[in-house]
Amino acid sequence: MSIGIYHATHPLQLLPSARIDALVNAAADLQVEILFFDEKGLDLKNKQVTASIPNPEHQGQWIVQTLPLPNIVINEMGKLPKERSPIEQKLNRMVTFTSHPIHGKLRIQQYLSQSESLSPLVIPTQQCRNIHSLQEYLSHYRHVILKPDRGRQGQGIVSIRAIGEQEFLWQIGTDQQILTPIGLEKTLMALVGDEDYLVQPYIHCQTTDHRPFDFRIHVQRNDQGVFQITRIYPRIGQADTVISNYSQGGTTTEWTTLLEQQFPQSAVQWIKTLPEVGLQLADYIDSMYDYPLDELGIDIAIDEEEKLWFYEANTAPQTKDHEYQRALHTIGYAHYLSQRHHLLEQLPILPDDQVMIGLLAEHNGTDSDENFIEACAAVAAVNGARLVRIYANDIFYDQQQLLGYIWEQGGWKPYACRYPDVLFDRLKKRGIAAYSRMYDAFASIPATHELKSGSMSKVHIYRLLADAPAIVADAVIPFHDMQQSDEVVEFMERYENTVLKPDTGSHGQNIFNIKHRESDYEVYDQSYLHYLDSAKLDQFVRMSLGKGYIFQQFVDSSTTEGHPFHLRTHVMKVGAGEWKVAFVQPFVAVSTYRKVTNHAQTLRLSTKWDWFLNMEYGEAPGQQMDRRVRQLAIETAIHLEQRLGRNFPEIAIDLGVDKQRNIWIFEANFNRIGNSFHAFEAAKYAVPYAISLHSPSL
Repeated sequence: MSIGIYHATHPLQLLPSARIDALVNAAADLQVEILFFDEKGLDLKNKQVTASIPNPEHQGQWIVQTLPLPNIVINEMGKLPKERSPIEQKLNRMVTFTSHPIHGKLRIQQYLSQSESLSPLVIPTQQCRNIHSLQEYLSHYRHVILKPDRGRQGQGIVSIRAIGEQEFLWQIGTDQQILTPIGLEKTLMALVGDEDYLVQPYIHCQTTDHRPFDFRIHVQRNDQGVFQITRIYPRIGQADTVISNYSQGGTTTEWTTLLEQQFPQSAVQWIKTLPEVGLQLADYIDSMYDYPLDELGIDIAIDEEEKLWFYEANTAPQTKDHEYQRALHTIGYAHYLSQRHHLLEQLPILPDDQVMIGLLAEHNGTDSDENFIEACAAVAAVNGARLVRIYANDIFYDQQQLLGYIWEQGGWKPYACRYPDVLFDRLKKRGIAAYSRMYDAFASIPATHELKSGSMSKVHIYRLLADAPAIVADAVIPFHDMQQSDEVVEFMERYENTVLKPDTGSHGQNIFNIKHRESDYEVYDQSYLHYLDSAKLDQFVRMSLGKGYIFQQFVDSSTTEGHPFHLRTHVMKVGAGEWKVAFVQPFVAVSTYRKVTNHAQTLRLSTKWDWFLNMEYGEAPGQQMDRRVRQLAIETAIHLEQRLGRNFPEIAIDLGVDKQRNIWIFEANFNRIGNSFHAFEAAKYAVPYAISLHSPSL
């Protein structure tokens, strides 16, 4: 069995000698053959590679051989997909890479904010693209940190401290300068340029001799595919600086020793807590992705009040002082992935006697996802087909087989399976580089969902609907795409009552209702009322420009008792490709003062559509309001399918109804559509449509 060590530049030329030696020694200890190669050595047409292998008889010498391409490749210093060459992209589709990149710092912080247990560790963070966002944080915190969203090794980190009303101390490393407000703006814009920068409050975490410190927790998957701590070590910066990274002149010591020095009364508890938190963070960040992360360098700090903070997480962390420990886990994990190729030999073979629907799923689904998939399995059986649950990392490309799961006797039983007849894509990751190999392998199999991954912005949907039939086009809420601040103010004055919201994926957060009054503007952030004059409103608008917001006329979709509501109309294809409304689900907020249904701090309830029709409109199913809602939803789905030019099996269209009973389109969702209360109704449409795509060969 062989494992590849790959980089576009030859690893033997790129990697430090200590890492090369550690990988060679770890591979020898684990009895694994390793091949070092770059792009030039690849012969992808013949699935071969010309690689350097360690000479077993002469340490430090290499033998160059042409060998079969290994199934598992350790892609050292893994790149973002957009940074890969066409050759590397193709290699990624033919082998299993062990390393995958993660999102930038802001995205990770936002995801952690959704965790009840981990959100207290998150530092308040926002993008800093102009002086206004920086001034906002400086006025509140007085001392802030600027850092690039995708920065590494402490590069580009700036400390800014307000030292008076009109003076600011700008510090990079040990270099300091005092700036006026004008100088601050010029220096900021010269630094930021086109790069994404973040601003955060400064966390005071210093030793008694004024040296900044934090803790790096290096977490890796081991030879069982499980996360474990490889090493914890403190990073201690130079005195009177704000950066603790090694590459910026930092030092280290034993982490337990530093804890005992800094926190003598609580060191024992911290020694227990840090490893636990490191593993908890690694598991949670890993859950963001459907592919497994192999290693993370997690940076956390304990401030002077002994509060724990999460700084950031990086892939491919520095390991110069523990290369062998890292190499053991790196090779061990690659060996574990390789051994999985023999897993199918230990499983029963699924009989090939029915149409097989391969349902691509994610590992960390919600309860409603589980209910829907189980319902689909039942509906498939009734229709004489078999539904096989598939995960992206359970496909064995060389054998053209997969590890699939069948619902039997109240649980999912594993089987060795052939490729499916139809791909029922609930994963919806098409277009993402990490999944390109999977979708390429299934390219000849008809699929229910052909759209690229990702939520479509509201602006994009509204523009697609602009040339729709009048019943649809007239239901699009008047909007502004937030490009010019003066145009936004004109928009607010024209409609008087407006709403500012994220263009994609708000989940009820960061939504502002703005009402134009005689002499000022009322801004409601769903918790507090603010009153702004024209100048402050203009500043608020400018701060929002280019940050992914959309302005809309506010639609007061609320019940007769004042509770906000929206109607989730789930439109699905039936066997012949015709669109039908599977169900209409009213969602009603208990709160009467918040203006959005799905705000995180508002209890949202659901009720039956026929009950809602009767209570709000005095009608029954099949009467005017029911017909109008269903017709608008179906016409919207038909038009979007024509404009997008791609196949998709379902669309969730959220509608609102104002006091004049006008129906408005709030948004449309194509990806990972939930159906918390209608699993079986949705399955009755989804499975027959999937079966209809199967064309048995003559």
